[in-house]
Amino acid sequence: MKPNPISQHGAAIALVQLLEEHPELSKSMSWTIGRVRPHLMGFVHEGGLAVLNDCVGIVGGEVTVGAPYEQRGGLIVRQHVLASEWRDVSLEIVVSLPVAAQAVAA
Repeated sequence: MKPNPISQHGAAIALVQLLEEHPELSKSMSWTIGRVRPHLMGFVHEGGLAVLNDCVGIVGGEVTVGAPYEQRGGLIVRQHVLASEWRDVSLEIVVSLPVAAQAVAA
């Protein structure tokens, strides 16, 4: 196999495979591919922790919870980040949730 001069190519192929096998992940998320370090970044927009937990079931990995921080408008949120690998490509999936909503969900 010849080397690929486009560093993002492997991550792009992995994303296509992931979404072909799990099309539900495109309904509540958006995706980017890192430019400097070619990896996949998924952002959960709807469904919160339920979608993140579904992702754990699909790609494995571990979820870490960040420290609370204030968003514009004064809302206090916390990021939950799933770190894993999919087809030999690093993957991170992020959901930011209001701290008050997390206390209700727990």
